[in-house]
Amino acid sequence: MEPALWPTLADAVAVLEARGMRCALIGGLAVSLRGQPRMTVDVDLVVLATVEEALRLVHELDTTCFEPLFPGVEEVVTKSFILPLRHRSTGIRVDLAIGMSGFEQQAVTRATPVAIGETQIPVVSIEDLLVMKALAGRPQDDQDILGLVANQRNSIDWPACLGLAEKLGAAIDIDIASRLRMAREK
Repeated sequence: MEPALWPTLADAVAVLEARGMRCALIGGLAVSLRGQPRMTVDVDLVVLATVEEALRLVHELDTTCFEPLFPGVEEVVTKSFILPLRHRSTGIRVDLAIGMSGFEQQAVTRATPVAIGETQIPVVSIEDLLVMKALAGRPQDDQDILGLVANQRNSIDWPACLGLAEKLGAAIDIDIASRLRMAREK
């Protein structure tokens, strides 16, 4: 794993916390910290913020160790609810998902701190991470689900995980729960 990921992650959390923005680690690093080590080259966080707050952060980036990934990033924030950044010294990409849905807000609230060096990093629960991965549905997400289930099967709160997947799936008309059931059965 890229050693520069950890200081980049710590810097991202510090920048967000300094602005009163709660966040939680998701994506490949969260998968690694929740029990399925894997390669990744970026940092993914979900941030409890409005679009306006994310745009304000874009305008404050000059005072931080981050820069927009490309010019005109404001359009991506307003249309896709993602703020893609690059750390100025490490060059590592950081994607901030603007967490406006009820699920994302609950996931950040349920996140638990994991010590990485001197920094406490909030990481989404394994149940929330599994639901996020099932929702994304890419081949890497399927591999992450299988690895997490294989390594953490007995520590997963299956009723909570499947209940959440069913509720979220019903709200967006996607069968998320069956993907997780299949992974549990393998």
